Amino acid sequence: MPYDLHPLLRELEARANERYRSFNESLTPGAENRSIGVRMPVLRATARAILRDDPEGFLTASLNSGVHELRLLHAIVLAQYKCAFEDRIARLAAFVPTIDNWAVCDTLCNDLKPRPEQLDALLDFIRECLNSSREFEVRFGCVMLMLYYHGDDRIDETLRLYAGFRRDGYYARMGAAWGLSMLFVFQRAQTLHFLQTDALDRFTHNTAIRKCIESRQIADPDKRLLRALRR
Repeated sequence: MPYDLHPLLRELEARANERYRSFNESLTPGAENRSIGVRMPVLRATARAILRDDPEGFLTASLNSGVHELRLLHAIVLAQYKCAFEDRIARLAAFVPTIDNWAVCDTLCNDLKPRPEQLDALLDFIRECLNSSREFEVRFGCVMLMLYYHGDDRIDETLRLYAGFRRDGYYARMGAAWGLSMLFVFQRAQTLHFLQTDALDRFTHNTAIRKCIESRQIADPDKRLLRALRR
């Protein structure tokens, strides 16, 4: 029997908060008039129940939902569903192109937590995302590189991929800038050299430097050095 989303939607609506809905929509372009107003702790508890019950049925039923909370739930369940790696990649390939806001994108990235032996195969999918014309596919790739590919054995390839970044979408550019600011924390020397090469467009380059300067994890002498690199 196909998974019925209606009881789940009624449950979410019963937990909704109108003030939170308005606040959250103001922070999440793309979710306007599509949000119920359910806080993330409630969604995570709901996701745990779905994972115990019928995650595969839910993922099939919710793939093309327009409701913001169902899309967040889809991201959480997809990331945590215990399935074959090939199945996860196939589901990512179906879902990631449909992402249309930063909250769904970043929730998916943060929850995926790939195992070390999966990183090489997952990188092939990330490369495809970085080459996409869709803004949030590119952001997905940038954020995944930041989160999982910053180790000593990965940083050179990650920076090579960032060097090829050429996108106009605001949230794609912000994903790259955020990624580079965190890569500076993880791998200072290599990232500093990267920022000295002028590999990026001016907006992304300067935004990455601004995010570094705003970071509490970066020392003041480095911030002074970075200010001098602004274009």
